[in-house]
Amino acid sequence: MTVAQILNLRSQWEELAGGFKMNGRYDGTINNLKWFVHYGHTSNRFREGFDEAKSIAQIILSNYKNAI
Repeated sequence: MTVAQILNLRSQWEELAGGFKMNGRYDGTINNLKWFVHYGHTSNRFREGFDEAKSIAQIILSNYKNAI
């Protein structure tokens, strides 16, 4: 996965997660994505777009080291 593809996914995640309850800021940093994957379900699992946002976060986390 290229850096451009990861940035595109990050942008999609930020749009989806903009209305979710988060631990701090809503930007798509690696730490925020990790928190969301591990703890985001507690307050957001019934919100529209949660499953898609979690899937995108998991894709980014599994591919970001290879794109650097």
